[in-house]
Amino acid sequence: MNKLDLNLKEVHNELVEFLRENFKKAGFSKAVLGLSGGIDSALVAYLLRDALGKENALAIMMPYKSSNPDSLNHAKLVVEDLKINSKTIEITDMIDAYFKNEKEATSLRMGNKMARERMSILFDYSSKENALVVGTSNKTEIYLGYSTQFGDSACAFNPIGDLYKTNVWELSRYLNIPKELIKEYKIMERKSAIKNIHYPVSMKEIEEAKRRFAIEELLILELGILKNRFIIENSNSKNYEVEGKKEKVREFLSQLTFNLTNAQKKVIKEIYDEISNGKIVNRLIQGDVGSGKTVVAMVMLIYMAENGYQGALMAPTEILANQHYLGIKERLEKIGLRVELLTSSIKGKKKNEILEDIANGDVDIVIGTHSLIEDDVIFKKLRLIVIDEQHRFGVNQRNKLREKGFLGNLLVMSATPIPRSLALSIYGDLDLSIIDELPPGRTPIKTKWIANDKDLEKMYNFIYKKVNDGNQAYFVAPLIETSDKMALKSVDKVSEEIERKFSNKKIGIIHGKMKAKEKDEVMLKFKNKEYDILIATTVIEVGIDVPASTIMTIYNAERFGLSALHQLRGRVGRGSKQSYCFLISNSTTENSKQRLSIMEETEDGFRIAEEDLKLRNSGEIFGLRQSGFSDLKFIDIIYDVKTIKLVRDECIKYLKEHKGEIENIYLKYDIEQKFSDIQAGN
Repeated sequence: MNKLDLNLKEVHNELVEFLRENFKKAGFSKAVLGLSGGIDSALVAYLLRDALGKENALAIMMPYKSSNPDSLNHAKLVVEDLKINSKTIEITDMIDAYFKNEKEATSLRMGNKMARERMSILFDYSSKENALVVGTSNKTEIYLGYSTQFGDSACAFNPIGDLYKTNVWELSRYLNIPKELIKEYKIMERKSAIKNIHYPVSMKEIEEAKRRFAIEELLILELGILKNRFIIENSNSKNYEVEGKKEKVREFLSQLTFNLTNAQKKVIKEIYDEISNGKIVNRLIQGDVGSGKTVVAMVMLIYMAENGYQGALMAPTEILANQHYLGIKERLEKIGLRVELLTSSIKGKKKNEILEDIANGDVDIVIGTHSLIEDDVIFKKLRLIVIDEQHRFGVNQRNKLREKGFLGNLLVMSATPIPRSLALSIYGDLDLSIIDELPPGRTPIKTKWIANDKDLEKMYNFIYKKVNDGNQAYFVAPLIETSDKMALKSVDKVSEEIERKFSNKKIGIIHGKMKAKEKDEVMLKFKNKEYDILIATTVIEVGIDVPASTIMTIYNAERFGLSALHQLRGRVGRGSKQSYCFLISNSTTENSKQRLSIMEETEDGFRIAEEDLKLRNSGEIFGLRQSGFSDLKFIDIIYDVKTIKLVRDECIKYLKEHKGEIENIYLKYDIEQKFSDIQAGN
């Protein structure tokens, strides 16, 4: 069977759906597989990640003393790439103990014994983890008799059992399994690529031509981004030193009522190490709501202040900036640091005094909004910039703030790794730190898809009881006003409905047409429990913590992207009480069903981001637009991750060899054209 016989996208989707259905039928949510370092088990691992999520796949590596060391290294590459759970169990002692008295044992006997021993281990762990054992044998191996009875053939089911070896290789290339496991493609010459993209003889030539232009496209993008980083990072040696004092950091941590998670400690160490090694930090911190990104940012701001440098934190709204300020002001003053708030509401004499003190270096940390990037804000020694809710700011906005501090370190935070954030981290503009651990004791939010009037009425009755018990509720609509063109819920229609059903409750309204001050006032009243219910649009997607809010209801949920739904859901569950999210939609399209089912299945923001990326698109790499068609024409950032990484590595190597200079004049011109608008501040 050759490459043209298979639609690889369809094969991938069918295998993923096959796994999901069979796991559901069997009543299991987790899988365990033996990861050998070969292409078959690597492919199955990728399929399990896509079907069940990275947290539900356990890869067990079981080397014997004579195993090729590269095999274990290749297996580890897969684990690292997928971020799945893994365990290494050395089987040498088990096998040698058995064959100690079997001196004449053949290699066939030993091979069969190893296969059965490995399967025995897998089934033991399937019992321990309440997981199913998934097989990794392809059709070619099965036909040729390479699988062992009661060994690798003893799995619960085998997703690649109907794929020949050639199919496995093609699907693996499609899914971008680490290049060390697959022979690298030869790149078509440009002249041939132009001819074949317009006048192809076969599908193979089309694919090779597209790949050639994809690599060229990435080369321009990556070199443009990395060139600027190369200049900054290699200009650092004489201009930037940190003594490494941490006493105030320790004092701050001792004030907290909780201990840092291991994930938080890991990210802090990553940033510490970069700074101590003289690097400029350029890092995206991703983590779900409640994972503790802000604490990590505060630790680093205190660390820089203790070592003689200023820090700034920019939030997208005044009320969120105020929340950050009030949350840390007292704690920072106790350890001898001065923090100030700078927003558009602060004016006149008070503002001038703050600006003067910032310029003199008397303010250690400044928290603010877009006001921080105004021309009259001048820092004396700004060295750390923190951007909260990264997806609310464009590249140029954060660059404008960064320019206020020579060689300023940059941390950007996002509660959900939305498509563009994922793209940026892949392309090299930002390094990536992930906080993938939630504090202990956090109660998962219960999410339910409401698809009919009967369930809708039950939902209203349930919410009424909860509000009566002192809980607060959000009701979110996709429109502000009723539209003749779209049969969607609007704030005014929802308001009428909620006022009828909750007539004795205090109801507030917030939407995008209100002035910033008005929105902040409404949110503050809701936080202070002056409202029981808040009717809103997506303006609440980024907002202050309201611990008493335990219910999120979203009308026409099919109209929202997965990341937006996840972000809205994150508005509840901030306190100790059980929280709920209701997704109202009577849509019957496959796309809607898929998205809403994912929301019911998981709270894992990283899996949700991956699914969102598949269903939407990357959006513009530069600028403010978050979704829609990417400004990349040939690269699919969902399936071309390995190609992106390969090109990125080559670009880094090239820039190091050429001391940051791009010698090819044509390539240099293309890069300048690509980045001209960005450099102009557009």
